[in-house]
Amino acid sequence: MFTETERRREVSRLSKLVERRKEQLIEELLMRDIYKTSDEKHLYDAPLKTLENEYRLVLEKEAGE
Repeated sequence: MFTETERRREVSRLSKLVERRKEQLIEELLMRDIYKTSDEKHLYDAPLKTLENEYRLVLEKEAGE
């Protein structure tokens, strides 16, 4: 079981990992001239799951070309 301090550290660590992954996905999408999600949201406003889905769609499209 985590102490409160350990829990906060873990939440902070996980939050940083999520933000780092979002930054990576946004960078990959921008390099492919994708600036908004399929539902017209700005990439920086999209949650991680949406960015992962958008990136997967781009990769699938590239593989099919």
